[in-house]
Amino acid sequence: MADDKNDFSGYARLASIIRGDPFLSHLGVEVTEVEKGYAKLRIKEADHVLRHGGIVNGGAITTLMDAAGGTATATVNSGKNQVTIELKVNFLEAVRKGEMTCEARVIRGGRNIVVCEMDLFDRDGRTCAKGIGTWMILYEDRFPFPQN
Repeated sequence: MADDKNDFSGYARLASIIRGDPFLSHLGVEVTEVEKGYAKLRIKEADHVLRHGGIVNGGAITTLMDAAGGTATATVNSGKNQVTIELKVNFLEAVRKGEMTCEARVIRGGRNIVVCEMDLFDRDGRTCAKGIGTWMILYEDRFPFPQN
């Protein structure tokens, strides 16, 4: 895939967008893999997102899943940006200290709406959360991607 300023589907472009997002950067979210209709993101160490009891806060898990679904969505649309319009997460296992990764796959990619499913894994490869989300494609420059 080409990686110019009008191609939001390439790895370098999407990794740059994630790095440039202040909140995702604060959490340490990284893009590790991107293909058409697929994205894999991670947080290397989860110490900074732990809650009482030494488990990862559900908001951090949900944020990683949202970012992964949004990244997968960006690989299949020709819009200027997209916004999450629905996100559901089922928490299956506690995530403890250590890396967590999320894989997102587009299960329906329409012109205006994209639906993804997400699986979140802990450092031992256990499936700790499953999610499904819907993104609306924006075709105007109302909320443009960064152009750096």
